[in-house]
Amino acid sequence: MEETLWRILSIEAEAKATVSEAQGLAAMLKEQTKREVDEISARAREEAEREAKALRERARQEAEEERERILSQAEENLRRLEERAKLNFAKAVSYAVEIISGQGEG
Repeated sequence: MEETLWRILSIEAEAKATVSEAQGLAAMLKEQTKREVDEISARAREEAEREAKALRERARQEAEEERERILSQAEENLRRLEERAKLNFAKAVSYAVEIISGQGEG
């Protein structure tokens, strides 16, 4: 009987040790999982920030290119208007000279 009691106590001690080991392993796995989740979250956040930065830079470049295109187009339009103004001014001066010359003769 005593041997059976010692056997039961031994099995109980093994069971407690196994439970304790399992609890320790569970705690370790929980902590490891939390660290891995934190690392994955940090990497995902960094990737999202890199992508957002790249998108902002691309948008800035596109806006700059569009601004340059609009400015170039406006400068070309201004150049054409100045050329027409010079041509019209020359025509106006010629016309005025003709009128004045014609009036002076008559």
